[in-house]
Amino acid sequence: MTLKMPLCTKDDLSEAVKLQKREQYEDERKKRIFNARQRLFGLDLETLERQILEKKKQNSEKLECDKRYEEQEQLQKRLITAKEKELEKEKRIVDSDLNYYRCRYQRRDQRREFDLNDPNFLKKSKPARIADDDTSLGISSAQIFSGEDLHRTDRQVRQREQQRAWLDQQVMERKQAEEARRKADNVYMESVQCRDKHLEEMAKSDHRMRQQIIHKVRQFNINLAKQKQENRMRTKRETYEDDMAEIYNMLSSDMLTENPDVAQSRSNPNKKIAFMYRGMTPDELLDFRKGQEQQLTDTMQRKTEAELMNKQWEQYAMNMDRTLMLKQIEMDRKHKQQLDDLVRANAKLATEQDQQRKEALVQLSNAVSDDFYDQFNKTSR
Repeated sequence: MTLKMPLCTKDDLSEAVKLQKREQYEDERKKRIFNARQRLFGLDLETLERQILEKKKQNSEKLECDKRYEEQEQLQKRLITAKEKELEKEKRIVDSDLNYYRCRYQRRDQRREFDLNDPNFLKKSKPARIADDDTSLGISSAQIFSGEDLHRTDRQVRQREQQRAWLDQQVMERKQAEEARRKADNVYMESVQCRDKHLEEMAKSDHRMRQQIIHKVRQFNINLAKQKQENRMRTKRETYEDDMAEIYNMLSSDMLTENPDVAQSRSNPNKKIAFMYRGMTPDELLDFRKGQEQQLTDTMQRKTEAELMNKQWEQYAMNMDRTLMLKQIEMDRKHKQQLDDLVRANAKLATEQDQQRKEALVQLSNAVSDDFYDQFNKTSR
């Protein structure tokens, strides 16, 4: 029995949901039972597919992570290589400047003791005696001994002049370097002051622009707050007017006056308007209770039929298992009987073949006698 009514209670809804869940569980159980592969091996394909997808995702994330590590490593290697090249270049420049300084200002001939280690000293020195009337010779007219310095005074004067010239040159170079450094420092300080002044002007301009923006934003927020306040007051006034109108309409409506005629639908005589319906009459309640009892009876009958069907299926499965087991035992017995027959037949054939082989050897035997060997080695050829 089906009631032609659009409304139902919470108990009816919960009962319908329970029935739907029970039928769904029954359908899932049938799928598990009648699926021989899943029943025997217990494969969960959805779980396996989900695990495969998770494994692929993990592999892809690992590959992406490895790729990022490799890119980071390559970048670091390039940075290290560039830094090493830069350091090598700076080192080469420093070594080049050092070698130039050594070649220009630290030659062997510019050393203070070069005259003592000069390889051409003997070529440049005067002979032991210039002439017989050499004034450098003593009273004994002896020759000048080796190792004597004939021009020691002149040499010392020239060495002092040379040292003074070197010192003057070094002082001049030091002054020039100090002057160049001072000029460079002045230029650098001027550039720094110019940059600081420019940055200060930029900071002042930025501060001024920020103040203007903050002022405009503050003015905009004030105007927006005033507008929101006006809108809120207008909305509140309109809401109050609407609420008063709604209260008046509700007080004078058919729903609060509980007029039963307004709940009847104009298009369908068996349909009620939900928001105007105030409840069922006693006759309608009696019919509704009868319908519920009929539904309960139908539900119990379906449940009994379902249990009976399940028992029949279980009995059928047990019978099938018993039949398959007896069939397997019968097949094993027949197979064993066939193996025994085959073994006996093979033994019989082996005996017959052995007997035939012995008879053939007896019939085909040709023993060699002494007369056969005596006919050889009787002549020289």
